[in-house]
Amino acid sequence: MRSVETASRTLVALSLLAVGVIVMALLLPDVGGLGPPEAPDKALETVQTAVTQPLVLIALVVAAVLVLLSSASPASKPMTAAVSPKLPPLPEGVTTRQKLQRTIAALAAALTPSSSGEQLLDAMLEGAARCGASDLHVQPTAEGAEVGYRVDGQLETVASLSAPQLHQLTNRLKVVAKLVHYKSDGPQDGQFQQLFSDGPVEVRLSLLPTQHGEKAVMRLTGLGRRVPTLDDLGLEPKLRAVLAELLAKPQGLLFFTGPVGSGKSTSIYGALQHLRQARGGTAQIATIEDPIELAVPGTAQTQVNRSTGLDFAAGLRAILRQDPNVIVVGEIRDAETAAIAVQAGLTGHLILTTVHADSSAGVFNRLLEMRVEPSILASVSLASISQRLVRKLCQCRATKTPSPEQLERLKAAGLAQGPFFGPVGCERCGQTGYDGRTAVFEVLHVTPALRDALGGSPSTQALMAIAKQDGTVPMFEAVVDKVRTGETSLEEAFRVAG
Repeated sequence: MRSVETASRTLVALSLLAVGVIVMALLLPDVGGLGPPEAPDKALETVQTAVTQPLVLIALVVAAVLVLLSSASPASKPMTAAVSPKLPPLPEGVTTRQKLQRTIAALAAALTPSSSGEQLLDAMLEGAARCGASDLHVQPTAEGAEVGYRVDGQLETVASLSAPQLHQLTNRLKVVAKLVHYKSDGPQDGQFQQLFSDGPVEVRLSLLPTQHGEKAVMRLTGLGRRVPTLDDLGLEPKLRAVLAELLAKPQGLLFFTGPVGSGKSTSIYGALQHLRQARGGTAQIATIEDPIELAVPGTAQTQVNRSTGLDFAAGLRAILRQDPNVIVVGEIRDAETAAIAVQAGLTGHLILTTVHADSSAGVFNRLLEMRVEPSILASVSLASISQRLVRKLCQCRATKTPSPEQLERLKAAGLAQGPFFGPVGCERCGQTGYDGRTAVFEVLHVTPALRDALGGSPSTQALMAIAKQDGTVPMFEAVVDKVRTGETSLEEAFRVAG
């Protein structure tokens, strides 16, 4: 596709060159013999006319032919045309683990030594998309590279590449992401879109030099995802009611926090969908995101573009001039953005945003470190929601007795009472014992007692102690509750919240 586009541009350039020759012949009096001669030398005029007039005629014919070829060229085909499937289709009703196993087998057959960089990338992205992978890793090794998909939070090795294949793939990635082709001694970031028959996949690419070559990591968003609702988030009925009540507030800040890949963006999109349904046409919603992961109908979504100076702070300033009543700020990461967001929350806007912190209570100390005035933060904050994603037990689960170490930690937290469930393994889950993921939430509602405490810049531990007295269920306790109901295991509880 790239070579066809280059050929089209060459034809257009040649057409313009031919037209230029014609224009020169017509406009310059001493070229072509078509204008008044500078000297009355009839012999010279005859020679000029005899030589240049045929050149003009030939140029006209060549220009016409080139223009026709250019207009008829298949290069007018858009670069976002859907990529033909490279892997055999999956049968209906297979689980995520079964999709992964079948995709590994299909990739082994598709990634041949004769595959071009374009074919390698298309097959790998298709496999990642149909497995529901959030990330695609290409890790260079002494022999070539290992390809991995992050599925349900776990990085799974799916294929191996030879050194020549890695070189071709890296070159292809630089072409589609419009990166510097000859640069291999420094990091590069880019993005591109891959369009499959089921829809587009947005890819954010990061290249990093290593001792064996350039490591590529691709974050995948968009394919097969619909805008979630609050019911899709996995909230307990009581927490869902609390969140719905918070979203009914006319103004204030609602914070979401958690590690990368914990589902914060999904929760915000679910909140936006609820607002659209609850407020109808009165909800004027605007977002500034990096990246835009889902298109929300009826919402003005803006992508951060730092190359043009459009960061979160600049985008938020511009959004405030658009008269919205609900604003999403993808992330508060600096004092400037924090100050603007807090001011917007004070002046009649409902702000939904993310802040990187280790807990719901830690959000407030993170903002205080950004020099937000404690009293203002206390008055504008509605709640802080921390979340994690844990793997769900497969239907083959069974009750398990905690190990002595696990039992000791449970006793220390006052959570030693069972029963507790754990993984077993079957054909459905690929003998892993897990199938899919579910979210766990820690919702810290800013109560009057917490507002009073925030005015004095307390520690995270002190804030959490007050929140527990006001009914907040800590993250670890919330995960252990899911262990008791058979949704996940103690291993997962200690992994994400222990």
